[in-house]
Amino acid sequence: MDMFSGSVTKMWRWPVKGLRGETVRSAEIGPHGMTGDRVLKVFKTGTDDDIWAGGHPRMLEWEAAWPAQCGCADGVGDAPVVYEPGGAAWAADDPGLGAAMADDLGEEALDLRKTDTGTSGRVLVVFEASLKRLSEEMGREIEPERFRPNVMIEADLDPYAEARFERGMPISLGGNAFVVHKPCERCVLPSWDPRGRERDKELHKHIVRGLGNHFGVYLKTPETVSIGVGDEVGG
Repeated sequence: MDMFSGSVTKMWRWPVKGLRGETVRSAEIGPHGMTGDRVLKVFKTGTDDDIWAGGHPRMLEWEAAWPAQCGCADGVGDAPVVYEPGGAAWAADDPGLGAAMADDLGEEALDLRKTDTGTSGRVLVVFEASLKRLSEEMGREIEPERFRPNVMIEADLDPYAEARFERGMPISLGGNAFVVHKPCERCVLPSWDPRGRERDKELHKHIVRGLGNHFGVYLKTPETVSIGVGDEVGG
């Protein structure tokens, strides 16, 4: 793989798995992954069965964000705020949230619980060139949020070049050392639009058949660092 350079153009955090997340200007990233990312899951009450947006696309009408964020800071609080489809806000630890969510999603009873394995200590990165090429191949704009990435990068790379990244390959984000963990194997979730209202089955088929069912790449870092939009990237 030839050397490349670029910059971080956009960042996201997804506090609750399966719900919409928030854009951020910067975030702390370390061996745990991104701070505040995928820290909660939605479970069927009284069981260890979690539910996900691929099976409940209505979940994508719900949104989670850290109240102190406002899309600009990198700190997080004790619990994110969860917004209903109609806009009503709940603290994620509000005991009434599970009942409201269960009623909206057609489940008997739900609750939100912390998860220690939500990110597996990694961040998901997508490249603008690949997203642009995918949109061209599909003949319509494909939103990056479908893939629930943490970081989007613009770089002097050919489309889908990241598919050739070798495990352990070093990459610098904002002068900080990361390594390639593995390509991201996709589930059916990207076939749903970011709000779960329409499904694009042809997109899912194209990702499976044309891209080997991969889009994006996972990175890891052994140190806790701060990454922000505009940071230089190199590999």
